[in-house]
Amino acid sequence: MTQAELTDVSRYYDLLDLWTRLNRGFRAFSGLEAGAIHRWLDDPVSGEFSPATIHNVMLASGIDDRLPVVALDAGCGYGGTMFALHAVLGGRWHGLTISRRQCAVGRRAARRNGVADAVTFDCSSFDAPQPDGHSLIYGIESLVHSTDPARTIANLARALQPGGTFVIVDDMPVDALPARFARDLASFKALWRCPVMPSAAQWSAHLAAAGCEVIETRDLTDLMRPRCETDVSRAIEEVHRRRRWRDRLGLRRVGEAEIGGLLLERLGRERAVRYVMIRARRRD
Repeated sequence: MTQAELTDVSRYYDLLDLWTRLNRGFRAFSGLEAGAIHRWLDDPVSGEFSPATIHNVMLASGIDDRLPVVALDAGCGYGGTMFALHAVLGGRWHGLTISRRQCAVGRRAARRNGVADAVTFDCSSFDAPQPDGHSLIYGIESLVHSTDPARTIANLARALQPGGTFVIVDDMPVDALPARFARDLASFKALWRCPVMPSAAQWSAHLAAAGCEVIETRDLTDLMRPRCETDVSRAIEEVHRRRRWRDRLGLRRVGEAEIGGLLLERLGRERAVRYVMIRARRRD
């Protein structure tokens, strides 16, 4: 990313953090309380609808076959995934976020929970060079912000030890996107700062080019609970009404985040965008 693009995404998440603290309704689905800004999913085992479901899905897939874990969370947010997985697997976990607010919240939580030596944070880009020797690298709803996904994957894969696991969980458009969804997808990408947004096949190709063999691709879209089109359209109209005054108060990015999320909900319901987990292993 260019410095201007990094600054824009950083301010985007910093403002959402501030709005989360001011707005109880937004907070409920922001992930702040759970420490993880992840998609709410039905747990395949318990049936619980939670932003922590993806952690159980990752654990069930076998990410812990190399212990002790030395993990890198590329786009860690508040660190909820690191805290949750460290509690189960132990090891050392390091998270990268370009949001200063998220980084500060995560560090405070690590100290409060007594794991500051094992769960660490850095306010940095996932495109910055990383030390090697990681047994696990993952990005959950974060790598989609990359302006050059092939470069991002190659950079992160270099930090993975041979045989280590690379996991990508993200929203991925279908390869043959129906023309009627092109406008919504383009708007979503602009509003959520996702300039490229590869498909599952494209992410897999980037992993292969970086020396990683894809061993599992799992579509998690059916675990979501999207609303009907009437409700989504009504919500979009309401956000547009609120933006008339919020934008004047410097809250433009809040409206962009809300509308982008609603467009993504529509695209997911129509299966134009899938929520997918790709698990790969770096070749020996």
